[in-house]
Amino acid sequence: MDSTTYLREVLENLDKLRENKRIKDLKKLEKDFVQAKEALEYSIRNIVRQNIEYARSLRGKSFEVLSEIESLKQAFIPKSLLDNLKLFLKYCRMSVYEFTDKIKEVRKAYRSYLWGMIIFLLLGGTYRMEFAVSAIVLAFPIILAMGGLRRRRTMGLMLAYATMPLPMVIFVMMLTYAVYAFNNPEEISFIASAYGVSMETAYLLVALVSLGSFIGLILLSYALKKLVENRYAFF
Repeated sequence: MDSTTYLREVLENLDKLRENKRIKDLKKLEKDFVQAKEALEYSIRNIVRQNIEYARSLRGKSFEVLSEIESLKQAFIPKSLLDNLKLFLKYCRMSVYEFTDKIKEVRKAYRSYLWGMIIFLLLGGTYRMEFAVSAIVLAFPIILAMGGLRRRRTMGLMLAYATMPLPMVIFVMMLTYAVYAFNNPEEISFIASAYGVSMETAYLLVALVSLGSFIGLILLSYALKKLVENRYAFF
């Protein structure tokens, strides 16, 4: 069987689970069921690559959870089974990233994060010394986040969320300073004397820093937006 056939079976089992009386009583899972079904339907409609192993595993998981729910004797669902059900729904939501082109958005977000942080690490020490220290402190978490994002790990996603706000704030402060410097020749003169360069070179340096800050801010903003939108892609 191909992936589509397996996914259709998963969708059928998902509907059976949703109709189960015990499940209907769990209002807190209603949104998860809706998202899982939408993800499966999207995957079936827009499948572009076969991932037989994932589809077969998801099908097996659906039968496993359905069997356990239907064979329950007690009125409530045990925590272990509820956790298993939540895991199954999570895998259903992830299906769009295993079978469709949605995974390209995650890769674009990763590249935006990568280049945005490279710019931050390069420019971090050009504005103020404490920002250079911030870049050094954040370097290790950033590297871990890059590895985690590349492998689609939740820890990588959380680290990416945690490491983006400060660089974005610093980029905004550097842009603000660049605007101030361009409108105040005295500041350009101070930069020229501090770096031992001509006024023209000082203007060029400020322009490069402002350009780099602007690009870095755009890249990290895009990465943050796409990582939030595609948070279900991560294990």
